[in-house]
Amino acid sequence: MIQRFCFVKLHDHHVEGRGDFAQRLRAEFAEAGADALIGLPADHSAAKWDVSITITAASPEAWHALAKTPKLIEIFDDITTHAKVMKQWTFDVGGDELDEL
Repeated sequence: MIQRFCFVKLHDHHVEGRGDFAQRLRAEFAEAGADALIGLPADHSAAKWDVSITITAASPEAWHALAKTPKLIEIFDDITTHAKVMKQWTFDVGGDELDEL
């Protein structure tokens, strides 16, 4: 199983509306067919990150196929217009590689 983690630091003038932004992202990712969790800071991490996005896919191939869909590309392009910084990482959280550790 693959999890794609994305952390967004919004431009200062977007921070106040981050709750609405997160709600919109939830709806857009669901519409795109993505299994996505959208989060807001629950502690002092708000000083660095305003929104978290975790997308789960069954396999690397499934993630790559989803990432290439026009709707997902559109969503991430829109996020970049609101973001000062966006960091993204992809992890295999259930593959055989974990058994080798």
